[in-house]
Formats: sequence, structure tokens, C-alpha cells
Amino acid sequence: MAKHIYLAGFEVFYPDAMEIGARLKASCEEHGFVGIFPKDNMINKQPGCSKSEIASDIFQANLKLIEQADIVAANLNCFRGSEPDSGTVFEVGYAYAKGQAIYGYLDKDIALWEKVALHWGGVQLAENGRYVDKDGMFIEDLGLPLNLMLGIPVNLVIGPFEACIKQIQLDQAKA
Repeated sequence: MAKHIYLAGFEVFYPDAMEIGARLKASCEEHGFVGIFPKDNMINKQPGCSKSEIASDIFQANLKLIEQADIVAANLNCFRGSEPDSGTVFEVGYAYAKGQAIYGYLDKDIALWEKVALHWGGVQLAENGRYVDKDGMFIEDLGLPLNLMLGIPVNLVIGPFEACIKQIQLDQAKA
């Protein structure tokens, strides 16, 4: 029986999200998995529903989709700043709490302080040898391309989704 992979990421915000989701799911199928895209959810969009009700329905539906998965593959590239999409990060945490295997993919393996410098500017090396942002706040520098709360539990793959799905396939073959 094929394992199911929840495809977490900010792809849902693109105008062609459904086409992107279809391509990601097709790649999963090519590698022997069943892809689950967040927009596969079924929500109540009845006339008269408030934005709050719609948001709650999406949240609950996505949790159910994650629960159907064996593995989560998350796009952890920068989204609207130097950090990954906050919704994706929540989904990764939820999957971790559920004991699911978690993979994340990044286009580049660059230090967190470099990402902050690229997206926010003003990074300096303080006298104590730690990097600080333009507000003087310390930037984690533990040799990881992400905050340690993602960098430790997530199997990180440098490259596009295709590299991630190939790594999942290799790891599953070893299991």
C-alpha cells in the first residue's frame, strides 16, 4: 500500500495553485506515493459564512489531511521574508507531534543570518562574535539553514521538491 505524503507549503497562495498541486501529486505518484495537497480539503463555503467560519473550516480540514498522511514534505523556503510560511511551520509541528516523518526542502543551504541579511538587511557581527539584526537582536547561528526547531526534527533536503521526493523514496526503501 502506497504511503501518503502531505504537501505542505506556500504553493497554495499562487494563482495556479491547483495546477502546482497536481504536478506535485503527479511527482509523488511517479515515485510510488500518494500526494495530498492542502487544497484537496473539503470546506463549507455556503453563502453567508463569515471569514472566521471559513478560516476555521480550512484549519480543521487541513488537520484532517495531515492526519491521513504518513509523511509530510514541506516547502521551507523563505516566504514574504527570511523565514518559511508560518502555516507550513505549524503543519510541520503538528506532524511532528503526531509522530509522522517530516521532510523539508530548501533551494539553498545558506545560514539563517545570511537569510536575515538578504531579506531584512542590517546584519552585523557583534563584539561577542554573535550575529545581530538591525534591531540588535541575536540571530541563531548553529550551522543550520533554519531555526533549530525546524532544523533538528526535519529531514532537510537542499534542492527542489523533486530532490525531496527522491530522498523520501530512498529512505523508505531502506526502512
